Amino acid sequence: MKNNLRKSMLIAVAMLMMVAAASAQEFGPWSAPVNVGPTVNSQCNDQHPALSKDGLSLIFASNRPANPGDPCVPALHLWVSQRDSLDSPWETPQPLTMLNSAYDSRYEDSAPNFTPDGHWLFFHSQRPSDCVASGGIFELWAAHRRHKRDDFGWEPPINLGCVLNGPTDDAGPTFFEDDGTLYLYFVRDLIPPTQDPNGNGYDIYLSTCAADLDSCNRQKLWGQGVYVREFNSPLRDTRTAIRRRDGVEMIITSNRSGTAGGLDLWVSTRASVQHPWSIPVNINQDNVAKGSHEVVNTNANDGAPALSWNGRTLVFYSNRPGGYGANDLYMSTRQKVRARGKGENPRKKVTSQR
Repeated sequence: MKNNLRKSMLIAVAMLMMVAAASAQEFGPWSAPVNVGPTVNSQCNDQHPALSKDGLSLIFASNRPANPGDPCVPALHLWVSQRDSLDSPWETPQPLTMLNSAYDSRYEDSAPNFTPDGHWLFFHSQRPSDCVASGGIFELWAAHRRHKRDDFGWEPPINLGCVLNGPTDDAGPTFFEDDGTLYLYFVRDLIPPTQDPNGNGYDIYLSTCAADLDSCNRQKLWGQGVYVREFNSPLRDTRTAIRRRDGVEMIITSNRSGTAGGLDLWVSTRASVQHPWSIPVNINQDNVAKGSHEVVNTNANDGAPALSWNGRTLVFYSNRPGGYGANDLYMSTRQKVRARGKGENPRKKVTSQR
């Protein structure tokens, strides 16, 4: 009987691995990244992008000045570039002043992340709050808008509360929703900057909420962050991007062992939203496994990814040579190589055989 049980367990594990592999192979390799161009990128830092579901709005963080030609400002703030269609060029970015701290302040506003319905935007900020009256600590915030295509109609930002936001830096939010549960991945640094100026204490955490999104944000119902063991390493693990359509692929930023240079993009997959994440693989290695030698990560910093809704476009920042400033936004694309087969719904719970 024990042998039969062991055999059944091995078969179940093998089936789950096959489902995970099939999910990972749904897309081909990433193309060589292309600089988004001088209309969007500036002589200052341009980084931490977010793509709207329709792909027509690109919100990102930049320390460019409000007036072109002035020096770069001390802190990052949120800007938006728009385009008329997926084939149209990006337009000149505009500041999201209704969301930003003052330009001459030391408070940073960064790492935006849309909800799929387009009515909420998550980001982090160092502005004062009920949790940290003096400001200066990264905390998670959210803003609502009535019309999902009005990039300048955001209401005043809401701090997500002191249960979620701790006494140390909490940053880089990534939202995902599945079967009535809301998930907010974020990064937390438990080591004071004076002890770790390189930020190697940053790790990835997860908070959940079972209410509707409006209540979770306005009533500050998000739970305490839980350490996500599968994503983290002894070094820096930060900004994430999840494939919103099915939630079975996550791209993270890390300088763990095996990087091409500084920060790199790494990919993790899972069989379904109920199963654990795989050990992250460097995107360059993932490309090789898919038959391509195109290089995404370089010996510079490559990080803070954003994925399009269909999973075919990746936007991230890099300070590789050839850009227009310190950090520039780059874009890579990939093709869908297979349709998901019958019975391969990643949102459906998979049970082991008995």
